[in-house]
Amino acid sequence: MVFITKNETLNLGGNMWFKITKDTFSMVRKNYSKLILATALFLTGCSLTFPVPDETNQTILIIPVETRQTLRKFLFTLDVSIKNSANNEIVQHLIEPNPKMLFSYNTQLKPGKYKIVKMNQKAKPGFKLGGKQRPQRIREINEFELEKGKITIIDKMFLFQQPKPAKERKGKDMRNMNEAQRMQERAKQKTERKAEQKSMREQKVKSVEIVDLEETFKAKILEELKEVDNIDLWKLE
Repeated sequence: MVFITKNETLNLGGNMWFKITKDTFSMVRKNYSKLILATALFLTGCSLTFPVPDETNQTILIIPVETRQTLRKFLFTLDVSIKNSANNEIVQHLIEPNPKMLFSYNTQLKPGKYKIVKMNQKAKPGFKLGGKQRPQRIREINEFELEKGKITIIDKMFLFQQPKPAKERKGKDMRNMNEAQRMQERAKQKTERKAEQKSMREQKVKSVEIVDLEETFKAKILEELKEVDNIDLWKLE
């Protein structure tokens, strides 16, 4: 039979506590290192990569996009319909408003002639767009041709904007008000909302517009494309 003295018990407990503390510190240190690495990757960003040209990816269509963000985030995305001129087949392409991106691209179209014929705004999950949203016909963009192994930039640009109220309105705490004061405050807020809506209408800002692609903006796109992985495998006009 083996007997453990009081001092040995204390030493055993101390050793066990030290081992647990050491293991815990080691685990935290490893996870902390992973967190630092993940944060660094997030801050530096991942570079954009185009696919290698093959039988599936034969063309790349570049749609210039400028996003002027006045609110904290865009509430919608844009579906555009791209029609094949040869067989009238429609391909849907999603454009996400993003101030950090100068273009949207599609690699799934076969060589041939195409037209962008319709666009349709869709609210993001959890949001609503005012009025009934209907697909809009696009007549501003001319027919363009996609060639095998080549990047094609169309000569028009989608401009995204969100109207901004002339003055930011803040809600007032009505918990300490009596009923008469609450009614007066609600009437005041209603008047402010109407004035705000009028101000936004007067700005005449369209959430989506198709405008001519300026040479300066195209130059920015070309500079950004130089940083894309596999860009050297494609012909760029």
